[in-house]
Amino acid sequence: MVASGNPELEEPAQAKAALAELWQARQFHEAAALAAQAMALWPNEAEFQAERAKSLLAAGALLEAEAAAREALLAEASDAQKEEAWIVLTDALVRQERAADAREALREACFAMPGSVALQARRGHQAVQVQDYPEAIDAYQAARDLAPEREALHLGLLSGLWMAKRYAVGSAAAARAVEQFPGSAVMLQQQASFLLAEGRNVEAAGTARSALAKDSSLSASHWTLVSALWADERQNEALRELVKACERLPGDAFLLMQLGRTARILSQHELAVRGYQLAIERPDAPEIAWTGLVQTLIELDRLPEAFEFAKKGAISRPDIVEMPSLLAEVLLRQGARQDTIAASLAETLGLPQPAPVLADAIIGALMRLNRWSQAITVLEKLLSQEPREPKIVVKYAQALTGSGALDKAEELLKSILITNPDFIPAWQGLCDTLRRQKRIKESLAAYRRMEALGAAPKILRETRYNLFGEYD
Repeated sequence: MVASGNPELEEPAQAKAALAELWQARQFHEAAALAAQAMALWPNEAEFQAERAKSLLAAGALLEAEAAAREALLAEASDAQKEEAWIVLTDALVRQERAADAREALREACFAMPGSVALQARRGHQAVQVQDYPEAIDAYQAARDLAPEREALHLGLLSGLWMAKRYAVGSAAAARAVEQFPGSAVMLQQQASFLLAEGRNVEAAGTARSALAKDSSLSASHWTLVSALWADERQNEALRELVKACERLPGDAFLLMQLGRTARILSQHELAVRGYQLAIERPDAPEIAWTGLVQTLIELDRLPEAFEFAKKGAISRPDIVEMPSLLAEVLLRQGARQDTIAASLAETLGLPQPAPVLADAIIGALMRLNRWSQAITVLEKLLSQEPREPKIVVKYAQALTGSGALDKAEELLKSILITNPDFIPAWQGLCDTLRRQKRIKESLAAYRRMEALGAAPKILRETRYNLFGEYD
């Protein structure tokens, strides 16, 4: 008996076949309309409700997909159909940028269907997006236990454990993953990273070597090996391994940058210059490759080369805020006057005079050269124009700190923090001023405040170096 005037809707099987054809043709709106007709004809066929919700989602009709998925969840359906409806619902919420609603729906879904690998994995992924690492770990652990043969679930769990800094648990989880995937270089690398984070340097080096034996193209494994040797105070061996890594992976900007950085630390400046130069030839060169190259050339008193690279970096990498200041430093070292430097910077950067970035560059250069009185003079002129600008006040306080006027610097920085309690540069300046007064507990408290405010890793590294005398 014909159910409708549409030949595709004579029987449920024909409707399902027609839906499959529409999906193959990516005709999602038509598929949603056909599924709605089928629902009216065969209300007990729950599959059509799920198909309608899925088709609406694929068509980009997010509100309609959400409503259809909620309707499908209320119907009698199989576990597979329920799972699909939950997936459509949560995906529709995510694509509407309703992350909190999506996470709540995923929690409800996983409570209703704790054995669903797909839902647990989605819960883990969404938790990672908002840095809720305990929930991410819980979800990925559940998903991994349900489907231990899926490598991505192990990696999700390990990522959550790493971000949560649960290194001991991560080492155990990575060891389990290595047992599950004995041929996986990626899993060995994960284990090596956790071992290194635990301070088990010899084991980390050995595991990294095992990973490289399976896949010598793993940049992370090369770096883990170098880091483990360095942490074990085998610096020369670490440098040799880094040279070999760069020879194997000559296009790896990160390893080349680290070669420059490591060689510079070990006073092998020519090797440092070579590493940095090779790194900046790559479009993905890290910022430190550019700054490190210019600074190393300055240390070698190769000022014309330093000028050329600083100029090139200032033009090609406007994202590196330190580069104009390095260019100004080179010009100062060459004996240029401040007005000449400002004109040169303006021409290079295509900026009018005066521009704030020009003054910032000259001030930064003067402070790096310990020309505190000159920096203070420039800053006092700026303060006469903008006496309450926090950035200028902080730089003025930093110059005062450098000149030895610690009490005045501390007073200024604390006055800024009264009205700008979350201003990280002020906390950084206060940390340094207190450190120079040997008030270490207070200085450390200022550092902890910077951490809590989310200071950039580079700033935290520099501050730790000033506090403890070493980079981690």
